[in-house]
Amino acid sequence: MDYQVPENWDYHRAIEKETGTSWDIVTCNTHRYQGSKLKVICRYLRYFFFSFRMFTKRNRYEKVIAWQQFYGLLIAFYCRFFHVKKCPDIYIMTFIFKPKKNNTYNKFIRYIVASKYIKKLIVMSDSEKKYYSELFGISEDKFYCTRIGVPDVTETIAPDPESEKYYLSVGRSNRDYKFLRDAWKAEYGKLVIICDSYNEAEKEGIQCLDSCYGDDYLKMVANCYAEIIPLDDVNISSGSLSYLQAMMLSKPTIVTENKTVHDYIESGHNGIIIQKDSDELSDALKMLDDKDNYDSICRNARKVYEDNFSEYSLGVSISEILK
Repeated sequence: MDYQVPENWDYHRAIEKETGTSWDIVTCNTHRYQGSKLKVICRYLRYFFFSFRMFTKRNRYEKVIAWQQFYGLLIAFYCRFFHVKKCPDIYIMTFIFKPKKNNTYNKFIRYIVASKYIKKLIVMSDSEKKYYSELFGISEDKFYCTRIGVPDVTETIAPDPESEKYYLSVGRSNRDYKFLRDAWKAEYGKLVIICDSYNEAEKEGIQCLDSCYGDDYLKMVANCYAEIIPLDDVNISSGSLSYLQAMMLSKPTIVTENKTVHDYIESGHNGIIIQKDSDELSDALKMLDDKDNYDSICRNARKVYEDNFSEYSLGVSISEILK
């Protein structure tokens, strides 16, 4: 893990119950290494050093689930690089890869995922299995598809009735903030963007926050009017954690078209899916201005979350491939 989890974590409880096996939680928190280039370098170094430390302890474990994917990928890298014979089964949670211009990085990731040391790469939509299989030239059998789950924090995080009205956009991976910035008009109201790697100058109607995590971030979600997630690459599963947290807190989301978003959102029911078009964004905002539509989407968002996307249900799903 790359963050501290609750003492009685639903995901952990589900896996232990379903597998009948004890599971240790090992954490290396890298969230504070965000922002400047120096901090980013420190974060990457911690990825390598922490993973190497786990590599040296590999004989203690039968299986490893890497919630932070780079921890598991780098353990597998060390196993392949040193040609070790004994290695735990490594499962990579929420695998996401976007090819970069730096071909060395692309080859590095393929060197890892194509190795025998990775047991399964867990993706969040069926379309990704075929996409990544073709991208890396490996069998679809190496991928397992499930739906992500997020913890229910409504007992501790509640909206402030005195909060001003604002829209919220969050996340770093695979975001197209340029589209959102260009399409946003001051007449829509206030938009807050939370991203530690977005460094464009603020525009009228747009406020940027580069350091907002944990409960502070969840309070921002709880107090927003709606969340807007502009996605870049249509093939990659990303943004799901953000809009599921919004659904958990009964907030509607506007998400740009993506092959995976339909696995989580039925447009007009528990959220709104749009093309990356300024007119469609405007129409979606007008739809949420209607109180009946807004209240209906809020109710449905919470219901869909409760039925399908809790952390306990995720733990049950992951247990199926561990047995």
